[in-house]
Amino acid sequence: MPGVEDGTWSCPHEVVPGFDKCPFHLPVADRPPELDVTAEFLQRIEASRELASRTAKRRKLQFIDATFESFDIAGETVDPGTNYGINLAHATLAGVDLTDTRVNKQIRFSHATFEGASRFWNAQFNGFVGMRDAEFQGPALFRGATFDRPVNVKHGTFHDDVYFWYTVFRRHANFRDVDFQGYAYFRGVDFDNYVRFSQARFHDEAFFKLGEFGDDADFINAQFDGPHSFIDAEFERTTDFSGVTASGPMDLSGATLETLEMTPEKIDGATQFVDLSGSVIDAGELGQPDEGAILYDAQQATLGDVAVTTPHNEPVIEHIRLLSTNFDGFEFESDDLDPESAGWRLHSVFDVSLLPDDSRESPSPAALRETYLNAKNGAKQVGNTAAAGHFYYKEMTYRRKHLADLVSTRQGDGLKTGFAWVRNMTLNIVTGYGEYPLRVIGTSMGAVIGFAALYEIVGGTETSAADSVLFSFQSFITFIVGSPPQDTTQVVAVISSFEGFVGAFFIALFVYAFTRRLDR
Repeated sequence: MPGVEDGTWSCPHEVVPGFDKCPFHLPVADRPPELDVTAEFLQRIEASRELASRTAKRRKLQFIDATFESFDIAGETVDPGTNYGINLAHATLAGVDLTDTRVNKQIRFSHATFEGASRFWNAQFNGFVGMRDAEFQGPALFRGATFDRPVNVKHGTFHDDVYFWYTVFRRHANFRDVDFQGYAYFRGVDFDNYVRFSQARFHDEAFFKLGEFGDDADFINAQFDGPHSFIDAEFERTTDFSGVTASGPMDLSGATLETLEMTPEKIDGATQFVDLSGSVIDAGELGQPDEGAILYDAQQATLGDVAVTTPHNEPVIEHIRLLSTNFDGFEFESDDLDPESAGWRLHSVFDVSLLPDDSRESPSPAALRETYLNAKNGAKQVGNTAAAGHFYYKEMTYRRKHLADLVSTRQGDGLKTGFAWVRNMTLNIVTGYGEYPLRVIGTSMGAVIGFAALYEIVGGTETSAADSVLFSFQSFITFIVGSPPQDTTQVVAVISSFEGFVGAFFIALFVYAFTRRLDR
C-alpha cells in the first residue's frame, strides 16, 4: 500500500496551521472550533480528482486511523473520480449519517469503530464496501440502502441492534463470523447474489422475514441463541444450515426453498422446534443432531425430494409433523423415515408440547383425511404403491370419522350423509377398503352361515345344520338355485336367489381386493 515504509504508514494530508497534525489525526480536544473535519474530508476527496498521479490520488484518499466526531455526509455524492477507493481503515467515526448519500467508488471501513447510532438510510454504494472487523457500538440503521458491488462485513461486531430492512445486496454479501449481539433485523432484504452467514453468531432474535435470496445462502455453523425467523422468505438456490447450533425455535413458515440443507450437529437443550408450515421445499435434507431432537412442522407445506434423516438407528417419522401436507416427489419409505414402524401414522409427533399452542389439539378427521389423501397421491407419484395402499386405508378411515361427525352435529346433507357413512362402514367391514381381501372371505363365510340359519327358520321342514349350510353355500356361489331340502317353501327359493345375487357381489369384491394386493 502506498505510504507504508518499514511497516509504518505516514499520513498524506497537510497539517492544521499551528499544529503538527492533519485535521483527521489531530485530537478532538485540540481542534479549533472553526475546524469542520467532515467538510475537510469531502474537500480532500474533491481535490484528489485534480491530481494527475495515480499514486498521489490514492494517497489523498487515505484517511487511515482518522477520528470524526461527526461523520455527517447525508445527501452528499462522494466520487473521487478514480478506481482507487476511499480508505477509512481503523478510523473512529461518531455521529455517522449517510442518509441518501451516494458513494460512487469503493469505500473501506475495515477495523473501523462506529460510535453511537450509525445511519445509512437509502444510501447507495456503487463500489465495493469493506467493513471487515468493523465495530458498531450503537444501533446500525441500513434501511433502504443499496449495495451494487460486493460487501464484506467479515469478523465484524454489532454491539447493538442492526436494521437491514429492505436493503438490497446486488452482489456477494459476506457476513461470515459476524457477531450480532443485539437484534438482527433483515426484513425484506434482497440478496441477489451469494450471501454468507457461516459461523455468524446471533445472540438475540434474527429476523429475515420476506427476504429474497437469489443465490446460495450459507448459514453453515452459524449459532442462533434466540428465535430465528425466515417467514415468507424465498430461497432460489441452496440454503445450507449444516452444522447450525440453535437454542431458540426456527420459523421458516411460508418460505419457498429450492434446496434446504439442514443437518445440525447439535442444539442447545434437549429439543428444538422448526416451523416449516406453509413452506415449499423442492429438495434437500432435514436432519437430526447427534444429541437432542428436532421437531419439524410441515403442516400445509409442500415437500419435494426431501430426505428426513438421523444419525441414530431409530426411525424419525414422529420427528416431522405431516398434516394437510402436499407431496411432490417425496419418498415416504427410507431407512431413517420408515412410516411403517409407526403404523403408517404421519401426523403423530414425539412431543406435542413443542408445537404452538393453537396446534396442540388433535387434528380434525377432515384434516386427517386430507393428509392421507395427499400422501396417497404423493406415494403414487413416486411409484410407491404399497405406501399408497396404506395411506388410502387411512384416508377412508378418517373420511368415515368425518362423516360420523357431520351426522352427529347435523351439519351434513341429512340422509345422504348418513348413507355415505353406511357405505363407508360396509366397505371397511367387508373388504378393508379393498386392501384386505381376507376380510371378504371372512364376511362371505359369515353370510353363508347367516343364510343357513335363515333357511332353518323359514324352511318348514326339519333338516340338519350341515344340509342348510351346504345349500346356503351352493346358493351363495351361483345364480342358479341350489338343491333345496325336500318339501321346502317357495320362500326358500326366493331367499336362495337373493343369496346368489349377494354372493356375486362378494366374489367381485374379492377379485377387486385381491387384484389390488397383487398390484402392490
